[in-house]
Amino acid sequence: MKVLGTAVIGLGRAGWNIHMPEVLQHQNYNLIAVVDPLQERLDEARRAFGVKGYRDCDSLFRKEDPDLVVIASPTHFHPEQTKQAFEHGADVLCDKPMAGSLTEADTMLLSMEKHGRKLMIYQPHRSYVETVALLDILKRNLIGRVYMIKRAWTRYRFRVDWQAMQKYGGGEINNSGAHFIDQLLYISGSRAKKLTCFSRKIISRGDAEDVAKILIETKNGVLLDLDINMAAAIPIPPWQILGERGSIIWDEQGPSWQVRYYLQEESPGFYLQNSLAADNRSYGDDQNIPWREKTFPVSDYQAVDFYAKAYDYFAQGQKPFIPVSESREVMRLVEESRRQIDLSEVL
Repeated sequence: MKVLGTAVIGLGRAGWNIHMPEVLQHQNYNLIAVVDPLQERLDEARRAFGVKGYRDCDSLFRKEDPDLVVIASPTHFHPEQTKQAFEHGADVLCDKPMAGSLTEADTMLLSMEKHGRKLMIYQPHRSYVETVALLDILKRNLIGRVYMIKRAWTRYRFRVDWQAMQKYGGGEINNSGAHFIDQLLYISGSRAKKLTCFSRKIISRGDAEDVAKILIETKNGVLLDLDINMAAAIPIPPWQILGERGSIIWDEQGPSWQVRYYLQEESPGFYLQNSLAADNRSYGDDQNIPWREKTFPVSDYQAVDFYAKAYDYFAQGQKPFIPVSESREVMRLVEESRRQIDLSEVL
C-alpha cells in the first residue's frame, strides 16, 4: 500500500495540534518535512519527531519531493503555497478557509486543473460523530420534513492573535463560519439559495468581527440559522433541528441527540374551523398531541476518520470526502457574508 510522503506547512495551532498528530498516527502517511518561518518551531519539530524543517516553501521544494502538502498556514498564504505545491507535483490538503476571497479560491482551482493535481479542504465537522449520528436520525424521518436547523458556536473569548485582524483574513466568519456553513449545508443536503448576515465586533482586541449571525435559505427550503458569538458569557444551546412533526436537540451531558416527535398515524384529527366563532372558544392550545421521546447516544456511532478518507482520495483514487466544488460554495457564502458586512458599514 502506498505511503504518502507528506510535508506540513505552518506549525501554529492547526499545524502542530491537529495536522501533525494526524499525519504521525496514520501509517499510510510519512512526515518528511515541515515548514515554518520561526526557527524555534522547526527546532521543536526536529527534537520531537526527527523531521527536517525549512523556513519557506522555496527551500522545501528545492530539497524535497513530497506526494502531499498539508497547508496549515494563515489564510492569506493558502493560494500561493497551493500553487507552489501543484507546480512541484504535489497534491494539497488545505486548512479552512480555502482562501481570502472567491477569486483566490478560483485561482487555486485553475492551478489544480492546469497541473492535474488533487485538492481537498479540511472541513472536519462533517466527520464528527454528532454529525454522523444526526444524519442517521434524519434518515429515520421521525420529525418529518425539516424546515429549520439552528446551530450555535458560542463562548466568551478575547481574540488577540492574527485571527482578530482583517488584514490577515481574520474574523469569526472566516474562522468559524467556514466550518459551520459547510456542516449545515452538508446536513441539509442542499445548496444555498439566499444568505443574510449580520455581525459585530464586541470584545475582540483586533478589528475583525467576533459575533456573526448568518441565515441561509437552501434550495430545498430549509432555513439554516447560524450563530457565532465569542462574547457570550452564557452559551447559546448548540443545536436545534425543527421538523413538521417534532424537534431534535443536542444534549452535551449525554452526549446524545434528544428527539421529541409524534407519528403521523397517531396524530389527532385537527381541522380548520371555517367560521369566526371558534368551537368551545378554543384557539387550538388545548391539543392533546401523543408525543414520543427517544434518545440517541453518540456512543452508538463512530466518527469518520478524516485523514483515512483523505488517503482514499489522494492515494487510492476514490471520490473526495469533501468535493472541492462544495468547498468553493462555502467560500462563496463566506465572501457574501463579508460583503454584507462591508455594505452595512458603508450605509
